Amino acid sequence: MAKRTFTVGMAGHIDHGKTTLTKALTDIDTDRLREEKERRISIEPGFAPLSLGADLDVSIIDVPGHERFIRQMIAGVAGIDAVILVVAADEGVMPQTKEHLEILSLLGVKGGLIAVTKMDKVDEELLEMAGEDIREQVQGTPFATSGMVYVDSVSGRGIDELREKLTNLLAPLPVKSTEGAFRLPVDQVFSVHGQGTVVRGTVYEGTVKEGETVRVLPANKQIRVKQLQVHGKRVTEGLAGQRLALNITGLTKTEITRGDVVAGGEEYITTSVLNVVLFVSDSLAFPVKQRGPIKLHLGTAEVYGKIVFFDRNILKHDTDQVLCQLRLNQPVVTKREDRFILRRPSPVETIGGGWIINPLGDRMKFGVETIKRLEAELEGTPEDHIRESLREHTWLLREELAKFTGLTGEEIRALTEKMKDEQIIDEFANKKLYLQTTFNQFAKQLIEELTEYHEAYPLRVGKNKEELNVKMTDMPSSAADQFLQLAEQNGQIVKVDQFIALPNHQPFFPRGWEKRMQQAVGCLQADGLSVGKWTDYTNTQQLPADLAEELKLSLRQTGKAVAMDDQHIWSRKAVDSAVQTLREHSPASFTLQEAKDILQLSRKYLVPFLEWMDEINMTKRQENERIWRKK
Repeated sequence: MAKRTFTVGMAGHIDHGKTTLTKALTDIDTDRLREEKERRISIEPGFAPLSLGADLDVSIIDVPGHERFIRQMIAGVAGIDAVILVVAADEGVMPQTKEHLEILSLLGVKGGLIAVTKMDKVDEELLEMAGEDIREQVQGTPFATSGMVYVDSVSGRGIDELREKLTNLLAPLPVKSTEGAFRLPVDQVFSVHGQGTVVRGTVYEGTVKEGETVRVLPANKQIRVKQLQVHGKRVTEGLAGQRLALNITGLTKTEITRGDVVAGGEEYITTSVLNVVLFVSDSLAFPVKQRGPIKLHLGTAEVYGKIVFFDRNILKHDTDQVLCQLRLNQPVVTKREDRFILRRPSPVETIGGGWIINPLGDRMKFGVETIKRLEAELEGTPEDHIRESLREHTWLLREELAKFTGLTGEEIRALTEKMKDEQIIDEFANKKLYLQTTFNQFAKQLIEELTEYHEAYPLRVGKNKEELNVKMTDMPSSAADQFLQLAEQNGQIVKVDQFIALPNHQPFFPRGWEKRMQQAVGCLQADGLSVGKWTDYTNTQQLPADLAEELKLSLRQTGKAVAMDDQHIWSRKAVDSAVQTLREHSPASFTLQEAKDILQLSRKYLVPFLEWMDEINMTKRQENERIWRKK
């Protein structure tokens, strides 16, 4: 039977016996620091393995209970599956007990067990009263219906019952997903002589194997996993839910810090602006002002920033929840639905907690429209979040889509396949997904733009691709280029060199100017290569300067004319006739003098003509001769 692994937190007030209870369960003393032993309090979270049968392994996290170490407590319970709430029989529920209860609730912990410790220190009547008081105090929390066990860690009374109840509690729980990309928020970094850097943490999701290359975020630096250990035992693979140590190469101890994330794949976002739903603490004593300073606890990271409201300028304790934005002083690594705790730096207190609804927030205006947008981000289905992400980013790889939606790669694959009926398309070679409606809107704007352009410039072949306004929207230029290709494949547009046009468009003379333009072109053709200035022809026909320039541009775009210089053009018929005459009289090569004799042209026209043939690689000049290139 495959091993099932869970992480269980041991929480409660200072000196209520969490560390002693952990040792009674696991035979391991989690107070490892000298100052912890001297002061008899836990400063850092302690970790100990507990086997509850052949198929069930547990990592016990003994989190600090002292008020000064609340941030370590938050980091310790991040990523846990259940909690043993420890309350001493001789003291009952205390301030830190309540604070831990609130933080556990805000982090979304579903509950666990209540361990009433030090039962041997009180008589039966006081023990019963303590139990009743605890039950009353935990009403309205995740522990309202939790099982309660009376224990004494010194004598061992109740320890077997606690193990049994913990086994029953964990047995029906689903294990953490191993489908998503590997993620381990780092809570400890140290070095081992002869081995190098070691990072430790609880695996949130995914798997990692010895020899794999992963990244440390947010610095985005690669590391290789040399060795893996779970509670001191070497393993070849680390799984979601395990307490894991990674011996790595690629970075030193000083280049990694608590709060960093070891990650595989591309599913995790590095960001400093978060859209969140915040559940406000009932014990909030002081109002929180607009753009007030905050301290965010996310996984093992602790980051300062400010809070931005869109429907109020002040937050009070009588508010249940608020949709808002956190703008951080440094980036964090996260994805949708990650839980967090928000604290005030000064005076220190818990503002509340919640979860991330969009890890890539952007600047938004105060008002109703922004709140509606945040409500949509909060309440939508997974399919809604896929559609919204594709609408916002135009097109995404499945791995990128997982980042923005908080879904696993497997969920993305299943949902996008199901949504093919809604025209989620991935027909491009790069396998990026996009909505058919996005392309349809692009094509509609493109056709409207080209229709207006053809009406404004009827003489032109089409609009230069680089000047298309539809490419100037928020969509990535690579997506616009692919959409142009798709529109061409669909027959919605045609490309002529660098110009884009509607399929039925043919350049035409503007109404009322047809005869004069035809006469100007006719006179140009009649003069062969011995042309006058272009303005001579258009002035004779009394064409306005702008129409004269448009006609010249049109003749060149359609290939009906060739530029001699800025002021002169040749008709293509005259050029082709001259080339044919030269080939017939000098099929291999010719000199300047021979060309002059054959074409009967002055140097004023002959030299530019011959240089033009060189430029288009029709001829190659060698000393005084020009040699015909092969067609």
